[in-house]
Amino acid sequence: MTLLEVRGLSKAFPIRSGAFRRRLARVVDDVSFTLNAGETLGLVGESGCGKTTLARCILRISEPTAGEVVFGGQDLVKLGHGALRARRSELAIVYQNPYLSLSPRLNVHDLVAEPLVTHTRLRGSALTTRVIELLQAVGLSADDLRKRARQLSGGQAQRVAIARALALRPKLIVLDEPTSALDVSVQAQVLNLLVRLQREYGLAYLFISHNLDVVQHMADRILVMYLGRMVESGPTSAIFAAPKHPYTLALLAATPEPDPDRPAPTIALEGNVPSPLDPPPGCRFHPRCPLAQDLCRTQAPALRPLRDGHVSACHFAEELPGA
Repeated sequence: MTLLEVRGLSKAFPIRSGAFRRRLARVVDDVSFTLNAGETLGLVGESGCGKTTLARCILRISEPTAGEVVFGGQDLVKLGHGALRARRSELAIVYQNPYLSLSPRLNVHDLVAEPLVTHTRLRGSALTTRVIELLQAVGLSADDLRKRARQLSGGQAQRVAIARALALRPKLIVLDEPTSALDVSVQAQVLNLLVRLQREYGLAYLFISHNLDVVQHMADRILVMYLGRMVESGPTSAIFAAPKHPYTLALLAATPEPDPDRPAPTIALEGNVPSPLDPPPGCRFHPRCPLAQDLCRTQAPALRPLRDGHVSACHFAEELPGA
């Protein structure tokens, strides 16, 4: 069952260029996708490609410039403040750095209790009981109630952030690089926790990451973004077996391959992501693509369906190495 449907979502930021001229930086440009209940959609791409801005627009932390965000049958973009506040209990977000997302002034009890106090009538001992239940669900205990974020390890602090996100029993949690600020030894523990919680609570995840190994472990489907646009999407197994966009091939080539007998992708990613103020003509990836042809420099490829549930925005998707 479709839980979230994003249609033509865009976000442009006005940037002054000179005394009287204003230009638009289109950070998210006409992105569309669906997310089913209980599913994990991995959102990948280099820093600056628009992943976090897209997530913030979906949650309306940042207001979209255009498009629709249909969640549970309602377009969140059209909701007024009161109606949006009522639906927000079904959505949550876990940020990359727990120490920046958790107030240093509050103890663990108050951090986890805050959304419950705001959106429910729980108070007193009933509130504390619910907070303890949430802490236990993420592997913490009542002994942690009076601690502050600075007294917690990175893994413990992120568990508190996850408990806080679970407080109102959401249907969808946005996970914005939830393990990248943690030690490698702790990352696997947190990822396994997220898998267990998804199974127990029936959660859907929008999982943002630049780590393709993590995304392969977590996601059912993957959406690849480049310079604000979606360039490829498909089932995780199909994306890793036969990517159908040069950018995806390059991202995979930059990921260490633990199996020495498995052939590595052959495209190397060079240069930097262009500015959204001045995107290249034609295919936005063509200045960095070693496979680019004249058509790529003049005509923007449309997203089109391929085999295995793939969607790709590449003129030559069927001709890629290994595709």
